[in-house]
Amino acid sequence: MKKTTRNEIGTHDGAWFVANGYAHPETLIDHDADLDETEALLSIFKAYNQHNIAEGTPWDTWPDWELCLTSMPQEIQFLSEADDAQKARMAHWLHLMQFIHDSPSVSVDGYTISVEGSHGTTFAFDLSLDLRCWTRPGDMAKHMQMLKEGTRPRQWMRLHGGNGGVVYAGMHLVGHSLGAWWYVPDHVPYLGGRATNHTADEEFCIEPNHSSLALAMTTLIHLCIDDTQIWLMNAKQDIHEQVRAEWWNEHWPQGRPEDFLCQYTKEEWKEIQASWWDEAEQRINMIRRNQDE
Repeated sequence: MKKTTRNEIGTHDGAWFVANGYAHPETLIDHDADLDETEALLSIFKAYNQHNIAEGTPWDTWPDWELCLTSMPQEIQFLSEADDAQKARMAHWLHLMQFIHDSPSVSVDGYTISVEGSHGTTFAFDLSLDLRCWTRPGDMAKHMQMLKEGTRPRQWMRLHGGNGGVVYAGMHLVGHSLGAWWYVPDHVPYLGGRATNHTADEEFCIEPNHSSLALAMTTLIHLCIDDTQIWLMNAKQDIHEQVRAEWWNEHWPQGRPEDFLCQYTKEEWKEIQASWWDEAEQRINMIRRNQDE
């Protein structure tokens, strides 16, 4: 048994919890369940942080052994085998799990995490320990079912190479409740109320901002709760996609030829792509100036 402080990650075996008046963690965890499910994964961390939940203190206790039944990276499954860098990643997971548990804006159902934005939009995505990412809501249930059945959709395989561990998932996609062909919500600065034409799906892609999945997911949930910056990012992306579409229509109105890559050098193609972003930024800045006036 190892004693812990508020600033140090520790672990306790089941006997410690019983001796201190808490339930044995193993009685709170369904070991026959799919422990990769976000809801089940959260139950593991809750079981080992009963004392912190009761006392309202930061979660600081790493599960004793159950994470070896999950797809959590092997190097952070056991505290006794972790170095300082791995313990930092463990701290990210503890913080994420407590944040999900404590936040009134966040709920979990199976793999799916749903977040109520402060301006009324609901966001949702699946946590995938297997794929080390988040995916569009519902994808992980399909992914796991296809793994069990040994099936893969042919169209998806053509788009994603057909091999590897990913069977079915829209990686880094976040669903939202505005539906397709959404308008940018009115509260968004200077771009609010605009119709989307080029990124108008029921989900959008948000790439992780950190190599630590738990830290990146914490940032993502905060973005969803704020419900402003996340729309500003997507509204700007829509303007960029508009510029890109206009370039294609102007230069290749009949469609991209088979020998398209031979039409430009690598340097020329990079300059063309950079010009799309420059033009998009100019349009965004003009919209901002016009509103300020």
